[in-house]
Amino acid sequence: MNILVDAHIFDDKHQGSRTYLKGLYGALIKQAPEWNFYFVAQDVENLKNEFGNGFKNVTYLPLRASNKFYRLLVELPRLIKKYDIDYSHFQYTMPPIKCGKYIVTIHDNLFAQKEFKHYFPIKKRVVNHFLHRVSGQRADVLLTVSEFSKQKLHEIYNIANDRIFVTPNGIDPIFYEKKDLASPVDTKYILYVSRIEPRKNHLMLLRAFVETKLYKDYKLVFIGKNDIPTPEMERYIKEHKNLLADRLLRVENISTTELMAYYQNCALFVFPSFAEGFGIPPIEAMALGAKVLVSNATAMSDFELSESQMFDPKNLEALKAKLISQIKNDTRSSQGYEQILSRYHWESIARDFKLLIENHQNQ
Repeated sequence: MNILVDAHIFDDKHQGSRTYLKGLYGALIKQAPEWNFYFVAQDVENLKNEFGNGFKNVTYLPLRASNKFYRLLVELPRLIKKYDIDYSHFQYTMPPIKCGKYIVTIHDNLFAQKEFKHYFPIKKRVVNHFLHRVSGQRADVLLTVSEFSKQKLHEIYNIANDRIFVTPNGIDPIFYEKKDLASPVDTKYILYVSRIEPRKNHLMLLRAFVETKLYKDYKLVFIGKNDIPTPEMERYIKEHKNLLADRLLRVENISTTELMAYYQNCALFVFPSFAEGFGIPPIEAMALGAKVLVSNATAMSDFELSESQMFDPKNLEALKAKLISQIKNDTRSSQGYEQILSRYHWESIARDFKLLIENHQNQ
């Protein structure tokens, strides 16, 4: 079987769909030596670095243009026909011209949900709502990454539940390797890993950190790029600049090993996001044995953590109480995480995906 993977996301910034493709196909190309994989992107050398250059069943194909519509309307259909592709895998949006069978992964449709759409620019809401709905309805195989997202695709795009399959995100196997990494911070600290935008709810964690006076004994570390302006958070930081000057640490562009060191040595990992299609950082933190405190909203409820480890991201007082409770709890272990983590190994996710495609091909 010939399968084409639209990997143009590797020409852009790091995000969840990039992690998803690398994890899924990094495992699958080894599990399915009888399949031929064609990865397409502008930066072919980067694809070779990501997926490896020693596989006989992998071919890297260059894209000529970065324009989304030219890619979907011209380049991809041309490559699909030229290489006699059986299945083509796209993230969110597929070409309007059908050539062979199309797999589409829609990670989430948060921008189309009334309670979250104000977090997204109106142009993105209108364009993506149309493109993703049409792609979801026309896909031969429709995938998403959580039960929450599956239900929302069913409700909002009117797609039958039995047409939507969940292939969750996993994490890089390196996060399961036990290493004794030195702390990158000179004191105890609370950690949040996520790009910075309003729906990620950094402000509430900042407020809880200040109002509980945890700054007296801890630092607060934010790891992630500024993606969408967060004026309320920046204003709060400015208003409390004397207090937060040496207690708030903001970090960008770090290596995987450095990130692992932050996870491994934090006193507590907190993930207060209002809305996620999945949420990879809590799984990474759990794999490295960190204590976690996670929002119970949207896809995070799939993690099935205990009540003491989850909170309502709209309730500041609840967050403050659980912050104090978790900090006072000196136990630091991965006890209780094993069953959760077992669902997020790329090897098992890839095996399920392979079986799904083989069954679909035989229908």
